[in-house]
Amino acid sequence: MPDETLLLYTDGLVERRGQDIDDSPARLAALRPPAGGTPDDLLEGVLLGLAPHTGEDDIALLAARASSVSGPVRPGPARGRRRVG
Repeated sequence: MPDETLLLYTDGLVERRGQDIDDSPARLAALRPPAGGTPDDLLEGVLLGLAPHTGEDDIALLAARASSVSGPVRPGPARGRRRVG
């Protein structure tokens, strides 16, 4: 659906040693990104809100948003990888 964002993530974002596995997905669901933000804004907010500062596991995030553009769409330039911390 247009203007909805799909967020895919690896277990490194939500699994923590010594914590119940259900706690982190609940924290993720509780995040409320600002309306109208870009997928990059969402990724940054999720990383800042949930990523551990210990670096004990790798994290991969992908945010995809459908648009209501008609006609052919040309892909933009790849933005590359970013490291937080």
